[in-house]
Amino acid sequence: MKVAIIGAGTAGLSCAIELERNGISPTIFERHDFIGDYHPHVSAMINIVIRPAVDPIRYLDNRLGIKLKPLNSFRKVIHYSPNNETAVTGPLGSFLIRGKEENSVKKQLHKFVKAQVHFNSFVQPEEIQKDFDYIVVADGHWAVPKRYGIWQEVMRTWVKGGIFAGDFQEDTLQMWLDNELTHGVYIYSAPYSKNKGVIAHVVQNIKHEELNAYWHRFLESRQILKKYDFIESWELPHHAGFVTTNKIGKILFVGTAGGGVEPFLGFGQVNAIVTGVMAAKSIVKGIDIDILLKGVRKKSMELFALRKLLNAATNKDFDSLLTAMKTPGFRSIVYKTNIDIVKILSCGLKYFVTDGKMADRGR
Repeated sequence: MKVAIIGAGTAGLSCAIELERNGISPTIFERHDFIGDYHPHVSAMINIVIRPAVDPIRYLDNRLGIKLKPLNSFRKVIHYSPNNETAVTGPLGSFLIRGKEENSVKKQLHKFVKAQVHFNSFVQPEEIQKDFDYIVVADGHWAVPKRYGIWQEVMRTWVKGGIFAGDFQEDTLQMWLDNELTHGVYIYSAPYSKNKGVIAHVVQNIKHEELNAYWHRFLESRQILKKYDFIESWELPHHAGFVTTNKIGKILFVGTAGGGVEPFLGFGQVNAIVTGVMAAKSIVKGIDIDILLKGVRKKSMELFALRKLLNAATNKDFDSLLTAMKTPGFRSIVYKTNIDIVKILSCGLKYFVTDGKMADRGR
């Protein structure tokens, strides 16, 4: 069986690992001349995203056979709103390296792949259909599914990230909720080490030329440049959306191209791995990939409902939410159980709104 994978990213490499595990050596095309991401940064895998499973790293290993070594585990999340702050402690998730470093996510996955990666190969599925039995689109972009008429966009953002030197807590993730700065998304800080970290600013529904103004407004309002020394910055567009199907004929869509970026916080690493592995299982076992990804799609729809509420939130709503999170029982349910709290959070956010207006705006 001849299988092509377009894209040697997280989803494509995960698909290749599962194919090779079943005796199929794929042909892998990669548009760049390297494995990894252009922009160095640290990402987070938060445990609540994959409930009822507890630990995403362990889940990926035990359920999918994908082994990743995180940079570090984090045991503290500090949430900020314009006029409030709360911290949660416990086994909350893992930090992972994104970039070209040897311990980056994509470099780790590549070490498990035996097939050759054809670098500097920008190909479209139509160009190679005659040569392969299956084609897996894993190029980390929404252009191909959009061209095929299966893409439904739900969130369009710009991300501005910076690397800073200074004092960072290696076990702490910081997240800011400020509608004036993010339009219902967030800003986060994650450490590389005790003396270096990344701050990423995600803003929804703005033009590229507006991004720097939002970035500098945040740096000034939180006195970031007084706390840390700036090293370098990067920026990129980041879209989340659904696909109406993950397969058209012999073409399968995974990762970002398969609607793998969840629409609530814009996380995509777990879904990239899941969709990549499930595409391989679909090819090997002849099972409809849409059936295999039914659970992923259901979770994304639940998160989309929560996204609509965040889109309608005011800063007063965020202040109220953080006040509610200071309740010990609330924090325990959200962070310290294996309960699927997406629906609970959605109901809670509807409750802690300004005069009930947020719920009306989110419909």
